[in-house]
Amino acid sequence: MFTFTKKADYGLALLTALSKKGRSGRVNLKELAELGMPRAFVSKIATSLVEAGIINSKEGKGGGYALNYDPGEILIKEALEAVEGEVETAACGTCPVSGGCGQQGFMDRLTGDINGVLESYTLADLLK
Repeated sequence: MFTFTKKADYGLALLTALSKKGRSGRVNLKELAELGMPRAFVSKIATSLVEAGIINSKEGKGGGYALNYDPGEILIKEALEAVEGEVETAACGTCPVSGGCGQQGFMDRLTGDINGVLESYTLADLLK
C-alpha cells in the first residue's frame, strides 16, 4: 500500500498550519507541539524546508516559521521532495534481485504518474 511516511505527513501538516496563517503569519514549535507533533522531529523537518527555500525561520520574540511564498505557489511535490528527497515508487537502481524483477518499466511509469499528480496540487489545495 502506498502511504506517506511520518516525516512527509508532519511536513505537510507543518505547511498546512503555515498556509492557514498566510505569508505574514508565523507558527512556532510550541504551537506545532500542541497539535501533537514531536518538537525535535518537526524542527528537523522545518530545517529541511528552510534549506529548500520554502519557509523561513526567525528566532526570538515573535519568531517561528513562515512561508516564503503564497500557498498557491508551492507545489506539494516540491514540499515532499524538500523533506523526503525525490519521490519514487521503488529504488530500482539498487534492486537486489539478480537481473532485476522486470517491473522497472512499470515502476518508472507509476513514479511519473504520481509526480504528475503531486505537481498539480499546491499547499492552497490542502486548505480546501
